[in-house]
Amino acid sequence: MPPRSVAPAKRPLVAGISLVLAVGAVVVAGLAWWRSAADSAAGAAAATDIALLRTDVDGQRRALEQERRERDQLRQRLADAEGINKTLREEVLGVSERARVLEDAIANIADKRLSGHDALLINEAEMVLLLAEQRFELFHDAAAAARAYRIADTALAALQDPAFATVRETLAVELRGLEQMNQPAEGAALAELAQLREQVVRLPLAAALDRRNAGDDSRLWRALGQFVRITRSGEGGTVADPALLRNFVVLELRGAELALLERDDRALHAALERARVQLRDGFAADDAAVAATLAGLDRLAGRTVVAAPTPVLGATLKELRNLRAAQGMRTAPAAPAALPAPPAEPSESPASGAPDA
Repeated sequence: MPPRSVAPAKRPLVAGISLVLAVGAVVVAGLAWWRSAADSAAGAAAATDIALLRTDVDGQRRALEQERRERDQLRQRLADAEGINKTLREEVLGVSERARVLEDAIANIADKRLSGHDALLINEAEMVLLLAEQRFELFHDAAAAARAYRIADTALAALQDPAFATVRETLAVELRGLEQMNQPAEGAALAELAQLREQVVRLPLAAALDRRNAGDDSRLWRALGQFVRITRSGEGGTVADPALLRNFVVLELRGAELALLERDDRALHAALERARVQLRDGFAADDAAVAATLAGLDRLAGRTVVAAPTPVLGATLKELRNLRAAQGMRTAPAAPAALPAPPAEPSESPASGAPDA
């Protein structure tokens, strides 16, 4: 029976198909579950990545905000620094202007100081030159005049103005003339005359003068001598007073010094002769000191003074004054205000008032 044999054969096929379908369903379900698990894992990983990216983005945002704030702070600091630099620049410009004004003031003060320094030195040189000229005219003292000229040359050498160099050249010419007059021989003779003047004070008097003055040394004479002094001239015109006699000899030696300075040979020998006569007549001729003094006078009388050319002073002083006037450095001194005279007291007489000026 064919139908009976067909049915049992279809059952294993159906069972196999069912098994295959069941296995496929299981595979499909496994695949679905695996995909679902994979998708879940991928989603979790994506979520984690997204969270991490969000964290990174938040960190970057915070960093950008921090950088923005720092940039703003730097910009503010830069603006503050620019303001400070501008203020400092203005202060530096102000200090530079003040320094320039200060330099100008110091330069003006320096110019005034230099001009005052030069004026003071010119005043000193002018005064010293005038004193040297007057000294030479009055006493013919070439040594003192030469020293004064050297002082004036030192003052002129310290001047800042080179225009006064010509004055120093003129001064050097006059100084050479003064140095030629001041010869060493005249200096030795002057020293010997000074030594003789010192010896005259200690020389013993003549015996006649000693006896004459010893007789006058009484108590009554000493009492009257406080009010009245009587002098007598001895024999040959010799002064009887010892002090006056010594003064006369000293004056004659002074006259010899002046004649030696003036290079006046006639006046020198005349003064030495008068001093020799006074010494011979008024002092003890047998004394060794008197004999030495007379020998010194004879030795000085044996010399001949040669008159040297007298230099004409005043050219340096005149040139200095002309240069000073030309440069406008002379300032007219203001006249001092006259002080009111004090009223005279009525009780005093005119004779007992203030001394004459």
